[in-house]
Amino acid sequence: MMSKTPRTMLALALGFAAIAVAADYEKPPVLPARDIVPAAILGGKGYTIDSKVPTDGLLGRYTIRSPAGTFPAHGLEMLSVRVSELPAIQHLKGVSRSKVFLSAARGAAEKPVKAAVNIVTHPKETVQGLPAGIGRFFDRVQSGANQLVEAASSAGSDEDRAGAILKGGGTAARDALGYEQERRSLAKELKVDPYTSNPVLAKLLDDVAWVSFTGRLGTNVVMSAVVPGSIVITATRFTNDLVWDTPRGDLVVRNETTLKDFQVPEKTARAFMANAAIPLSVKTDLVQALEKLRDVKGRAAVIALAATARSEEQARFLVTAVRMLEKERALEEVTATGTVVGRNKGGGIVVPAPVDYVSWTERVARFANRADLKAAERSIVLTGKMSQRARKEFEALGWKVSEDVREEVR
Repeated sequence: MMSKTPRTMLALALGFAAIAVAADYEKPPVLPARDIVPAAILGGKGYTIDSKVPTDGLLGRYTIRSPAGTFPAHGLEMLSVRVSELPAIQHLKGVSRSKVFLSAARGAAEKPVKAAVNIVTHPKETVQGLPAGIGRFFDRVQSGANQLVEAASSAGSDEDRAGAILKGGGTAARDALGYEQERRSLAKELKVDPYTSNPVLAKLLDDVAWVSFTGRLGTNVVMSAVVPGSIVITATRFTNDLVWDTPRGDLVVRNETTLKDFQVPEKTARAFMANAAIPLSVKTDLVQALEKLRDVKGRAAVIALAATARSEEQARFLVTAVRMLEKERALEEVTATGTVVGRNKGGGIVVPAPVDYVSWTERVARFANRADLKAAERSIVLTGKMSQRARKEFEALGWKVSEDVREEVR
């Protein structure tokens, strides 16, 4: 047998070393739902959540099954939102079959929202090739905000942009029709987001609000309809009076005015407000959360990062992260280089991490070792848990780890 050359031996050695390094990381597990889903959500009636939950190193990928349909949810926050929408879906479906509604529907003009409903049901992606998961926040030192802001605000044809806007509940079409207030009132009675990204709920709100508006039924008539077999959800429901009670146009103006107070550059503010991936309600939540930080420096940087969000889950991640910083004492500055980081007057840092289950993956390892996050005191605060391996590695690097710091989902 021929002996291996030094070059071959070196190649083999490097190959084995690469395999050893790769094997040193954890593979995100599939977890029992009962281990990571709050009991109040897991034990609801009228729906089930698949008992096995794949994780991606940060969030769980959940599947909700109900008579209203099957709904995916990436992360516990989206799971809670989708579960809390089920009673509204059931009620609206029942209303649409009631005699009073069917009578009003026959007399209503043909729905000019039909096109909007079709786009809501079959949306197009506005921007292709940009990451939609929250992993991007743990996988980069520089956010590339300027480039992504440009992509978010300029990519796609007019048709694509219209489709993406309508995906968020058809707000532009509804404003033009003049029944936006009727729809917001209905959403308020049902305790759901009028700008929901759930295509099933958005379509039902469109249909029922239009018939209610044209048939002069009134929200009280719609809500008084008896729907047998109603399900009770104990998960937190959407509650934001500002979103419910403020006309869409006024809400946009309020947000834009507040962004000026944060000294957000006009181009960045425009990109944030035009980002069709973020429902108007979530944009408002972020602006309100930043308002509560008052004199903390760096709020404009958070808006710049949010302007690059390519999915609702990314935007909600940022909202919850900012809310988590409200509890931090002596907070002096918030930065958004890759992810949201709070810095206090003593030089310590805190990273709010609204995640479900953190595994020690290569991405997480890079984040834990980031040079710009080194400090005498540094902590990471999770709404969920870390694997034993991940916690051990973080603590070995000097991180203080806090788990199960739950935030109320709105």
